[in-house]
Amino acid sequence: MRFFKGAGHWPRARWHEGDGMRVLVTGARGFIGTALVPALEAAGHTVRGVGRGARPAVKDWWQADLTVPESLAGVCDACEAVIHLAGVAHTRAGAHEHEAVTVAGTRALIAEARAAHVAQFLFVSSIKVECARDAYAESRRMGEDMVRACGLPSVVIVRPALVYGPGMRGNLNRLVQMADLSWPLPIPRGGARRSLVHCEDLARVLVALLAHRARDALYTVTDGASYTMRDIYDLMRAALGRPAARYALPEGIVPAVARFGDWMTRLTGRRWPWNSDGLAPLLASCTSDDRRVWADLGMVPGYTLASGIAAMVAARGARL
Repeated sequence: MRFFKGAGHWPRARWHEGDGMRVLVTGARGFIGTALVPALEAAGHTVRGVGRGARPAVKDWWQADLTVPESLAGVCDACEAVIHLAGVAHTRAGAHEHEAVTVAGTRALIAEARAAHVAQFLFVSSIKVECARDAYAESRRMGEDMVRACGLPSVVIVRPALVYGPGMRGNLNRLVQMADLSWPLPIPRGGARRSLVHCEDLARVLVALLAHRARDALYTVTDGASYTMRDIYDLMRAALGRPAARYALPEGIVPAVARFGDWMTRLTGRRWPWNSDGLAPLLASCTSDDRRVWADLGMVPGYTLASGIAAMVAARGARL
């Protein structure tokens, strides 16, 4: 476990082991939040959800906008812990949007947590802090720095790998749609590798970290392996009952396809699916074999990639 400097004296936490806590969850309506909230409630905690939209299936709901600090006034009152999920989830957003939501929003939330004497603060960052240099990764890095310096008694930073599961969006969701086509795509077999973690496994880790009460810790959360896009695509084809792809393009053609997609996006003014963003999983690796969080919590991942994709495809079919 890696540690950073603590904050010194703070009022004693109002929670004792075995008791449920009131936990504030930002981004409670989002992809990870919809897995985390029921996991917290099943563990005996009371959830106060925070988000911009109307009240979801959370009894204690606080409608607020991280970019409007006034809307957060008092949001942490009577809460023992905060799990900060909210942020700009996609990498295509501009630096200004990342700054307004992830950086300034985190700063405002920390101020409220300090005012309410919150005992535990879990900041859900991203593995991309370790392997990317774009506006998304930089905003997460800045958020981490603020959390480290916030002065709360128990602070944990969690860097999940690429999170997948029912309800996911983004490149992996598009890959599922492509895997469901009659004709298989000749995706290259090698190339960049990615670490992943199922949303329910991430939720289990976050719940367990509250009980573990780690102080000033930094964890990367993965399922312990890494995969090429072809590995993921083949598992999706199998889960969908589609025949396996027999052919593969050479790896060297992918950058040329991405450049063509970027050119078409500029030419047409519409996002071309095979551009640098869409093909990013084939162009740049983002992996970690760090399993410390599982060892420290005495847990193991509940999903392999194969079982997780099978469950995700089954849930997707149930919604159709």
